[in-house]
Amino acid sequence: MVRTRLRLAATLAVVVLALTGFQTSGSGGHGGGSGKSGSKSGKSRSGGGDGGGGGCSSSKKKNDDYDYTDTTDGTGNGSGGANGSTYTPSPTTGPGSGIEVEVVDCVEPAQKKRKGKPARKADTTATVRVTAPDGEAGRYRIVLEFERADGSPADRGEVLVDLTGGGSRLYDVAMRTPGSVGQVKHCVVDAVTPQSASAAPAPTASGTPSSSS
Repeated sequence: MVRTRLRLAATLAVVVLALTGFQTSGSGGHGGGSGKSGSKSGKSRSGGGDGGGGGCSSSKKKNDDYDYTDTTDGTGNGSGGANGSTYTPSPTTGPGSGIEVEVVDCVEPAQKKRKGKPARKADTTATVRVTAPDGEAGRYRIVLEFERADGSPADRGEVLVDLTGGGSRLYDVAMRTPGSVGQVKHCVVDAVTPQSASAAPAPTASGTPSSSS
């Protein structure tokens, strides 16, 4: 009788252990499924990372823009942009002794080659248009001021011209200090004054008209 009870107890214990082990294994299987689901979720986030890749592309574009807009060393070797005069300003008129002078082309710093844009050498010579009324003749000194963005002078240039009256002609005005071209934002007529016929041309001016308009 005692042996029978012991055998029954042992049998029950084996059954309980078997059932307990089976449930544990099943729970582990569910855990594995949860882990797989988590793996899928991680893959989905990785897909979001692909979208982030678009952000990297955008960042690269911004870097390209930065190289172009902000790299200027102030010596004429910059790539243009914020510190350089990379545009032609609105004509500035400066009256003097019956003649008018206006800027038609300002100076520009050098520009490095970049996507869609060729390299460009620095242009350190501005162009002015001189208009004289009929009957106005004589020699005049034209002074051009090359200004920074805040209006302060970065450099100056001048040219001596001989007018015979009537019509308009273009003249080049070179910078005295070409290395300052990267600082220039505006070209402004500073003075137009009559000179004696014996006045010598300014050292920095060619004194030769550009092609007439």
